[in-house]
Amino acid sequence: MDNHLPGKEIDGISIQTLPMENEEYAILKAAGSGNTMIFDVNLGVTGADRVHFWIDQYVNGESKGSVLGLETSIEEISDHPFRLYLTTLGMRNGDEVWTLAFRHKGNVVSSKTEIPKGDLDSAMTHSMQPTTVNPNETVVLGVIARNKGKDHMESSDDVDAMIRDNQEVHVLRCTIVKDR
Repeated sequence: MDNHLPGKEIDGISIQTLPMENEEYAILKAAGSGNTMIFDVNLGVTGADRVHFWIDQYVNGESKGSVLGLETSIEEISDHPFRLYLTTLGMRNGDEVWTLAFRHKGNVVSSKTEIPKGDLDSAMTHSMQPTTVNPNETVVLGVIARNKGKDHMESSDDVDAMIRDNQEVHVLRCTIVKDR
């Protein structure tokens, strides 16, 4: 949490996973969410114009394209951190509603899609380690891996290995865009 101390300038854009002990996870869980990832993003002294984040899907190692995305402007918030969210919510028919959300102070922008859960019986959610990125650089924030009949999955920051070693993988990516 060093990047939230007053007067400390950050060289680049700081992205870190919110600790699991944070009450936001409990609130989302109480509201029915399944898998949840929450990220604090601090622009520091780096200006930016937009945030774009999306989910790419891989099935048996092959890219199936993006299944959900969100882009929003981030004008005049360089001095305040914002949060990015990925949540899943199970439906009665077994499918899930996946939501990407951007929150700054009291404002929220979100995008949703329905994802068929299929016949997969095990899942793992993995958030990446805290990182510092430059504007216009794409970074992986997290991965959701799913399998059928596989009782053990390795969690790793090696995204290529996760894509290769699991039947279905969703990769959450983000680019903080600076136009000027």
